[in-house]
Amino acid sequence: MTMNECLGLEDNRHIRNTQLNRTYAVEPSTPQGISMTIVIPSFNEASGLLHVLPPLIECGRKHGWKIIVVDDASSDGTDGVLQLFSGQIQVMHNRENLGYGASIKRGIMASATEWVATFDGDGQHQVEDLERLASKVGFCDAVIGKRNSQSHCSFFRRPGKWVLGKIANLLVGRKIPDINCGLRIFRRQAVLQIMRLTSDSFSFTTSSLIALMKLGYEVSLEPVTTAQRVGCSTVRQWKDGFNAVLFILRLIMLFDPLRIMLPISAFFFASGVVYQVTSFVVYGFDLNKLTLLLWVFALIIFLVALVADQVSTLRREIAAFSSCGSAKDDATPIPTGPLGSRNSGATELPE
Repeated sequence: MTMNECLGLEDNRHIRNTQLNRTYAVEPSTPQGISMTIVIPSFNEASGLLHVLPPLIECGRKHGWKIIVVDDASSDGTDGVLQLFSGQIQVMHNRENLGYGASIKRGIMASATEWVATFDGDGQHQVEDLERLASKVGFCDAVIGKRNSQSHCSFFRRPGKWVLGKIANLLVGRKIPDINCGLRIFRRQAVLQIMRLTSDSFSFTTSSLIALMKLGYEVSLEPVTTAQRVGCSTVRQWKDGFNAVLFILRLIMLFDPLRIMLPISAFFFASGVVYQVTSFVVYGFDLNKLTLLLWVFALIIFLVALVADQVSTLRREIAAFSSCGSAKDDATPIPTGPLGSRNSGATELPE
């Protein structure tokens, strides 16, 4: 099976991405014409869901969108809140806390629509922004929210977000105005193909955006306004921030290892040159042993970088082929193992 056959569709009108030769059907750019599922990950967001679900259900009813709430082993009465909306939403329960990203992935895999939206359950996102993002899908593979200047942001989180954003921009090689806004819409086929490359934790937002961009998908960033969250945040600033930076480094090593390793190689080479010039000035014309050592380090890192670049290319091709089956099959099975599911709506989930 060729890459084209693996990833292609058979509709009359298509968009082609030349980097990986992906083909997608064009959707109309109106919310009413979009087949979409809204996935809400929830961990101890009982109070937030009471605020979020009523307008979101009304919006879904108006546009024909489905809603999946993934309860990530909450202990604050979230189950009772979700029971209030029985028959209007689809509910999935994790038997243990798997993480923000893992819950989103589970909801995406349970969906069967062309588009999948993620919407946080803490009351920060606005239904109007979701509708506006839905009207922008057009020829894109993903429409990602970028929080504007009117958006609420905790004073204590701003330094961490700024540092994380600068690191991501440096490693990715382009300016990303907002790397971790939770309000976004994906083409389901596209997000399935990057699923294995994304984090199971809060870094899912950052890792999915970087993966889409580095693989050449069409991503549109649209301004949104976020409000102050309802309830207490479960994000651990230092631990989750460090994990996010580490995951970004791992992603860049997968997608573009030369971006990290070539500067390191150049640093050792330049250090050797500077040291040798200093030795010439101070001690005369003699090739210093430390200079040779630095240049050997530079050469080794350069050669390893070339090998890492080839390995990353192979891994991306393998990931594309391994994902093509689930990308073409709308009835993707939900993973088994420590996961459990329960449906509060009319449609039964596959086991």
